[in-house]
Amino acid sequence: MKFRLSILLVLIIVFSFNVNLYAYNCQALENYISYRIKYIHNIAHNANITLSKARVKEYAKGIIYWSDYYSKEFQVNIDPLLVTAILETETNFVSRDDYDSGASIGIASMRIDTAKWIAKRIDLAYNKWGVLNPTDMGIRFAVYYLGLAYNKYNGDIDKIIVAYNQGFAKASSKDLDELYNNYLFKVLGRYNYYQQRIRTYDGIINNYFAYKLAKLD
Repeated sequence: MKFRLSILLVLIIVFSFNVNLYAYNCQALENYISYRIKYIHNIAHNANITLSKARVKEYAKGIIYWSDYYSKEFQVNIDPLLVTAILETETNFVSRDDYDSGASIGIASMRIDTAKWIAKRIDLAYNKWGVLNPTDMGIRFAVYYLGLAYNKYNGDIDKIIVAYNQGFAKASSKDLDELYNNYLFKVLGRYNYYQQRIRTYDGIINNYFAYKLAKLD
């Protein structure tokens, strides 16, 4: 009996590392993220170009793909909606090369030195540091960094969010009250809102957000 229970426990642990706990309907998730990116980009104060719907869908696919990819690599559960909330908070999904007076770039407003550090860690030869294209490495690098944070903080969402914005050292050294800064509230607000929207339209979400996206210019 004990032997059977041991086997069952091992199977549960192994299985849990291969199943995304944020088990969204993939098409519904893609449609919602696509709609959200397009809507926010359209009204963003820092956007100087129009983002096409085809490009928006590429962004959404990238967020979902790399969230799944690095969830498996780090044996964590990176929620694509959290990634989306961080990207919106950072840049309104606007990819530019002049964030922080040129020290940060791309859709994730990632510091160039951090991007180079990630490229070295994943043994990637990359030299497009002037732009960091969203569907090339901009989204991938951001999700990789979040994967490290998920692993380091055992899924503690507050510290994961703060680590993305302020670095691992500050996120590790701050107590709970210090963590709750303006940036963290913004990300958590968006993240909770996304989840609420998906729950609200559960069952019709596939068609609903595809329709909403189609209505946007």
